[in-house]
Amino acid sequence: MGYHTLCDKCNNDTGAWYGDQFVNWCYQGMKMLVRASGKPSLIYLNKLFPLPILKQIATMFFSVNSEIFRIPNEEMVRFVMNKNEKYLSPKYRFFVYYNTTGRFRASGSTGLLNVNTGKISVISEITYPPFGYVMTIASEPPDNRLFEITHFARYDYNEFKEMPLELSVLPTHLFIPGDYREKDQIYRDAAMQPEEEN
Repeated sequence: MGYHTLCDKCNNDTGAWYGDQFVNWCYQGMKMLVRASGKPSLIYLNKLFPLPILKQIATMFFSVNSEIFRIPNEEMVRFVMNKNEKYLSPKYRFFVYYNTTGRFRASGSTGLLNVNTGKISVISEITYPPFGYVMTIASEPPDNRLFEITHFARYDYNEFKEMPLELSVLPTHLFIPGDYREKDQIYRDAAMQPEEEN
C-alpha cells in the first residue's frame, strides 16, 4: 500500500504471519469477479483462513491511520502482534465489499454524519481491488450493503474454513469514505444542491 506506520520488525512479522493467506483471499476474490464479469449474483464459497486474513486487514488499518492511533487502541495492537490472539472488543467491527470501479481509498478515522438519521459513524476505509474494507469503532457501518467479517476473529490461526460470503459490488467514485453512489446518482444529487448566493 505504500504506508509504513508500523516498525520494520512489525511489518516483517505481520507480513510473514498473514501475507500468504491474505494474498490467496484476494486472488479468490478477483477470480470470482472475473468469472462473473464483475457482477456476481450468487453466494460464492470461499476457502480461507479467517483469522490471518482479518489480522492483515487490521494491520492495514494501522497503516492508514496516524501513529497515535495505536495509543487508544492497544487491544488492536495486541490482536495484530500476537498471531494466535483471538477475539476483539465488540466496539471494533470489520466489513468487506467487492470493489472494481472508482478511486482507491486509504482513509484514516473519519466521522460521518447521516443527515437523515442524525447518527455519526467513525470509520476507516481501504479500497484496493478486488475488495474494499471498512472498520468501525463504537459505531454502525455507513452502509447496510457492507458484509461483516468481524466473526473471523473467533477462529484459530491455522483453522481453515469454507464460507459462503455474499458480497456486494460497490463503486468508489469519490474519495469520501463510506460513499458508494453510482456516478448518475452523484450527478443527480449535485444537481439538487442549491446554488450559492453571490
